[in-house]
Amino acid sequence: MKKIVALLAIITCSLTACADRHQMVSYANLPVQAQAFVEKYFKSADVSYIERELENLHYEYKVYLKNATEIEFDHQGNLKSIDCRVTPIPAGIVPEMVMQYVTVHFPNHIVVEYAIGFRRITIELGTGIELFFDLEGNFLGMDD
Repeated sequence: MKKIVALLAIITCSLTACADRHQMVSYANLPVQAQAFVEKYFKSADVSYIERELENLHYEYKVYLKNATEIEFDHQGNLKSIDCRVTPIPAGIVPEMVMQYVTVHFPNHIVVEYAIGFRRITIELGTGIELFFDLEGNFLGMDD
């Protein structure tokens, strides 16, 4: 009987911990740097909701705008990724060296997704082509 009660207690604690991993939060709960980013680049877009998720002992934030844009920030408010779906990412977000490469090699394409990883930058063009760059903006390869 004690084992069953202990097992139920463990299961209950686990479910509670999982439920706390994802929370809806208000705009005021976003880190200041993330708020500044949203206000600078998406001033006219309305925020639909914000999700806070516990990831590796830190909270990460996902901002969902009413225009279908999704923006992800780390616990300090640094941009991790942005997905504008079918509209171009606003000027000034993607590093200039990356945008120069796109302009030269894909002149009639728009950048709709941008992600900063641990070792590389990934962008997606409106046609679905993915381009990979190192953190300095040097082209590494592509995937279509």
